[in-house]
Amino acid sequence: MIPVIAIDGPAGAGKSTIAKLLAKRLGLQYLDTGAMYRAVALAVKEASISPEDEAKIERLLPTLTIDLDGERVFLNGRDVSHLIRTPEIDLLASAVSRLGAVRRYLTQLQREFASKKGVVAEGRDMGTVVFPDSPYKFFLTATPEERAKRRKKQLEMQGENVLYETILKQIKKRDKQDSDRAIAPLRQAEDAQLIDTTGKTIDEILDEIIRRIKSGQEK
Repeated sequence: MIPVIAIDGPAGAGKSTIAKLLAKRLGLQYLDTGAMYRAVALAVKEASISPEDEAKIERLLPTLTIDLDGERVFLNGRDVSHLIRTPEIDLLASAVSRLGAVRRYLTQLQREFASKKGVVAEGRDMGTVVFPDSPYKFFLTATPEERAKRRKKQLEMQGENVLYETILKQIKKRDKQDSDRAIAPLRQAEDAQLIDTTGKTIDEILDEIIRRIKSGQEK
């Protein structure tokens, strides 16, 4: 059986960083599902389509090719890794992710990817919708304030200067959008293990997840 480790949680909880490092430690592939939604959001923006126009977006989807190569993201063969990491695309990705057509399209892509190799998949509905049968499910969370600090630091490293208060407001808005959407809302799977990353180092979080995985394998 090809292993799938599902990691869910709200924006800024540390999912991406942890999933990347966990994949390296375990010799698995990193599946950045959030980047897939961001790539669709960028395509929607560039096509000047309203994020509420599901009919037009559904017609756009078959024309898109989304590829992942490590941490790099390609949209129709173009490296868009940096273009999709902005607050604007973050909110737009949340909006398009509420559309059934988008979720069906990307869920299929994600399952096809995982069927070929073992993956560490991170997102918001990995354990509840995309890989509900995975024996390894984790839900990472942190306070909104902690997540805003992390996001601000990340943006500053990319040369962007955004006010902390603005980021905090966006994170709270994103949380509400993700939790209130009708299709695949953000929630912890009943059999997922909760890990609060507030105040914890990356190594502490990684060690805790690996310890829990090994503990589950020994049962």
